[in-house]
Amino acid sequence: MPLKHISNAAQSFVDRFKVEDLAGTSADLKLWLQSDFGRYLQAQELEVLQRHFADLPGYRCLRLGLSENIQALNCFKHIHSLSMHPAELNGAHGALANYSELPLMSETIDVMLLQHALEFSQAPRAVLVEASRVVMPGGHLLLCMFNPFGPMGVAKFPMQFFSDKPQFRFHNLRLGRLTDWLSLLNFHVERIEHGAYNLPLQRLAEDQDVAHNGRWQKACEKIRLPLGNFYMIHAVKRVPRGIRGPGKVWRAATGKSYRVTEGLKSTAADKVSACGPEIQN
Repeated sequence: MPLKHISNAAQSFVDRFKVEDLAGTSADLKLWLQSDFGRYLQAQELEVLQRHFADLPGYRCLRLGLSENIQALNCFKHIHSLSMHPAELNGAHGALANYSELPLMSETIDVMLLQHALEFSQAPRAVLVEASRVVMPGGHLLLCMFNPFGPMGVAKFPMQFFSDKPQFRFHNLRLGRLTDWLSLLNFHVERIEHGAYNLPLQRLAEDQDVAHNGRWQKACEKIRLPLGNFYMIHAVKRVPRGIRGPGKVWRAATGKSYRVTEGLKSTAADKVSACGPEIQN
């Protein structure tokens, strides 16, 4: 019996460091996003989106995040903008879906925003691969991630010993690691932004706006300090195309040679009729 209790205690301690399924933790994360720091974090991310990425071209925009965020979708000017979530039934989402199995055809989304969807997923690589599948060639992928070297990333490890709250249980994914993953998926990184430099445990004053930029915030933004609570990657999907080989050569009755390319085989008859009556015979 004592060994069993020790084993259970050890297992519960190890489970503190595991990332749970977002479908089970979404309710607690939604409450955390409504806290002072959660609202401050979302306001800073919204400012970066509006300043640098509001004019990305395309027709369809998809957002995957911890909870619904209408303001994040309103940053973009696409005709069709929607979000998906694995558990929020009452949210303004287009569909309920697992982030690693999206109910979309391949290459249908022009702009995709993953707002902390990777680090809070149990399989971040699977989610990124699925996002790569649905983004069109030439489409845009925006990744908003917690910075492992920022205040939130540094506070994660000590807070896991004292708290079992889900906001401290996420994957610490370095910028260089994500850049390598994106290169393997044929994405070219165009821009990297950092933001939100205040401490994650700091409570804002009642009369202070969450989007207020103090002196510390402005100084860090001015020198582009890469130690904010989040970093944002803008990547473009570049799909390599094979070099088309020479077309097939056929000889007409006159002895002249004509080359028909692979993409124009269906119009070969029209080309023959345009060459003259001697070829038709």
